[in-house]
Amino acid sequence: MKNLLSLIIGLIIGAFVSYYFFCPSGLTTAPPTSVVPKGIISPSQAQDLSDNWTTYRKAVNDSVAYKGEENRSSWYSIEDMEYYVNYAQDSLNANGIRLYLGVNTTFGNGGLTTIFMVPTQEGDTRSSPPKDISNADALDMGHNGIPPGQGYPN
Repeated sequence: MKNLLSLIIGLIIGAFVSYYFFCPSGLTTAPPTSVVPKGIISPSQAQDLSDNWTTYRKAVNDSVAYKGEENRSSWYSIEDMEYYVNYAQDSLNANGIRLYLGVNTTFGNGGLTTIFMVPTQEGDTRSSPPKDISNADALDMGHNGIPPGQGYPN
């Protein structure tokens, strides 16, 4: 009985030691390191971009929008975006996502602006730009701002 107990304890300790040395993450509890992506802008820069849109585009866009107020933003959950990026990478071998403006006419005459995303492949420079994967499903159906014409921050 004493030998059996020693054997079981030895197996358990051996399993933990093996896991620690041979599993990629080991027994660490430290959170993964976050990498700041290229193109991050400050809140004040975002405000400037939104203000510029108001100055140069709002009147024209509102004049043709459904009920006279154009949609200014689209909201997507992080989970939906992660799923879409994983789908694009795993199923389509995509290396990027391109955002397009569109008009959703289900709201009525004039419609509202929407933003949809399509996966891209190859190229990563100005001389060799990425190309849309035109036969791939795009991601749309984000939620508009409340109210639709509300600028940054919403």
